[in-house]
Amino acid sequence: MNTFKYYIRNDTPFEVTETVRTGLEEIGMTHQSTHQIVCLEDLDDAEQEQLLETIRIISRKNGMGVVSKGRGPLPISRKHNLSNVGILIQFKDDCPVDVYPHVKNGKRNDVLHHLKHLVEASDMDALVETKYIREEDIARMIATFPELIEDGLQFNDTEIEIEGGRIDAVFTDMNEKHLLVEIEITARDNAIGQVQRFKLPYARKFHLDPDQVRLAIVCAKISESRLQACKGSGIDVHCLCLDKRT
Repeated sequence: MNTFKYYIRNDTPFEVTETVRTGLEEIGMTHQSTHQIVCLEDLDDAEQEQLLETIRIISRKNGMGVVSKGRGPLPISRKHNLSNVGILIQFKDDCPVDVYPHVKNGKRNDVLHHLKHLVEASDMDALVETKYIREEDIARMIATFPELIEDGLQFNDTEIEIEGGRIDAVFTDMNEKHLLVEIEITARDNAIGQVQRFKLPYARKFHLDPDQVRLAIVCAKISESRLQACKGSGIDVHCLCLDKRT
């Protein structure tokens, strides 16, 4: 089931809140979804921090911008607090899958525009499921078929917690070296820095010589300049692609 939570503040314009409420009610009647409107001031500090983390996770998985940078208000303010713009989070079977407003590929996507799109959709589930390839999709793919990365690779685990972060996936190669994988839709500079920071904490946690730890990024897209930066840093890069066979 699709559900929505619309987060507002006391200073969110009333007319905006009511317009969104009307749109959510229409979607509920058309697609049997449910919704809830939540005032941010009613959340305690821990709940607000959890909401911030949820927004960050969605933005990272979907390759979107959610932090205000002078191009109109977004869910997270310049000071990295929750902003006063109405924040819509969409859930599929209790899993957060989207947040609005956001910026993706240089295009701003607002709450009301998204709701209009959903009202007009004949199948909201299909719209939600096919809108993005997600990092979870890539993780499942390479965990099931590690040979997509390289021959002889064995899948170990996903979401490995280490000091300072979480590794998306870990494999062991034919030489018994551990391959730490950062999964991105579009690999940017932060992905390069992130995977570089994995090596020593991982080696310490599992009592390995750092030379026994390899690094890789698996992505759908990466620029040539960042590809060269990875090459210079000893980071393998694997890009997903589809080969036409007929």
